[in-house]
Amino acid sequence: MMKPKRRSVLAVALTATLAMLIPSFVSPAGAQPPSSLPPSLQVEVLAEGLSIPWDLAMTSDGSILFTERGGRLSLRTPAGDVQQIDADLSDLFVSGESGLLGLVLAPDFDETRRFYTCQAHVGPTIEVVGWTLSADYRSAERFADPLVAGIPLASGRHGGCRLRFGPDAQLWIATGDAAQASTPQDLTSLGGKVLRVDPATGDGSVGNPFVNATNANTRRVYTYGHRNVQGLDLRPGTKQMWSVEHGPSVDDELNLLVAGGNYGWDPGPGYNERVPMTDKVKFPEAVDAKWSTGASTLALSGGVFIKGSNWGLLNGTFAVAALKAQSLRFFSVDRSGTVVGLDLSAELNSTYGRLRTPMLATEGSLLLTTANGSNDKILRITPAAAPIGSVDRVVRRSNSVRVVGWAIDANRTRTPVRIRVTVDGEPVRTRKAKRIRNDIADEFPGFSRRHGFAITVPVPKGRHRICVEAINLGPDKRPPTQLACKNVRIPR
Repeated sequence: MMKPKRRSVLAVALTATLAMLIPSFVSPAGAQPPSSLPPSLQVEVLAEGLSIPWDLAMTSDGSILFTERGGRLSLRTPAGDVQQIDADLSDLFVSGESGLLGLVLAPDFDETRRFYTCQAHVGPTIEVVGWTLSADYRSAERFADPLVAGIPLASGRHGGCRLRFGPDAQLWIATGDAAQASTPQDLTSLGGKVLRVDPATGDGSVGNPFVNATNANTRRVYTYGHRNVQGLDLRPGTKQMWSVEHGPSVDDELNLLVAGGNYGWDPGPGYNERVPMTDKVKFPEAVDAKWSTGASTLALSGGVFIKGSNWGLLNGTFAVAALKAQSLRFFSVDRSGTVVGLDLSAELNSTYGRLRTPMLATEGSLLLTTANGSNDKILRITPAAAPIGSVDRVVRRSNSVRVVGWAIDANRTRTPVRIRVTVDGEPVRTRKAKRIRNDIADEFPGFSRRHGFAITVPVPKGRHRICVEAINLGPDKRPPTQLACKNVRIPR
């Protein structure tokens, strides 16, 4: 049994952009106020010492069921203990990118204890298997063995395989092309597809675009022409199913799935990974990606839509994890499905390495797995507002320094923030930010105008480091947010 080690809570602000990424949300000295105010994030390690935790789901009682690609099915209890579940995985094929992959709870899990995995099977091939979890969470037995078989696999490359339920309780299965050029455009192959099946029988669902085809595989196909779909999620309040596609050296994509759509991947002849995933030359009718990285690829993986008013401006965004880029991105999407903005989580950027799967927890936080191959983690991310602002001027005088700037605390829309000035790490003076700043009030209409400060502190002669901090007023007792630091020299 592995006992997770808790990490101290960190709170770092997100960047805010509309069309491009910027490296830091806290404004440097003299900067203008940002144009939006996403919440800061707190990150906690729920479990560690894992190996490629690939997918996960939280039950209604707060237990986290998760897979590890190498062949472990495990559970983190609400008390924080991690225990392996006794399940027969003797037929598992583990190679390269394939092994024990996707996992999803049945919509009626609380009554039936059923869940599904997508896993590589000796042969090799990819299969979707249905399981029943024991009441004590310690063992699982197969009830559908398999539910869907025959998803192609060869060396272990491009095995997919994400599972999610749609709005009508049908099971969606995102598959890879097995690094075989012929599979994505072949409607009789289950590779390079997004499938939609009946979770009781594994047959193609009613309403599928090719449901009247003579071939059983074709009847399961919802979309085709994919390379290696790694993420799949239903946009809340809609019938929009979105996919995250891990691309070649040309691009990664976010796609809105359209019934019967061809998404344009065809690397033949051979297996040419220098062609775009949506090849409009070969397939003029191919469905365009809603967002593409271009040639500077990120190796996108899982994705989930954020839901909850506690997420502020991030509510409704599409959170997408990146492996190579080691980051988590929040995409703003309008009603039509057009990506109109992008925020980058500064705290998670290259902090925990490769990121695999984001998933909403039942209480509204975000769970996230890492994929580094050793000492991997399950993280819990919660939004928590923090002060932000900038130091506009640092004025040196004969025996003092005057700092001028602004700060707001998103925990309190009306209460002025307390500002603390330190000299060489020692607190010297604390004052409220109470100067009227109409520019801040105009930028953030929900806040009052009294968010400016001008503080003079005594400084002895010599060289010193002056830092300005905004003190959090919320109940969570988080550390102050540093606005700026500057080295100054007071002449003798």
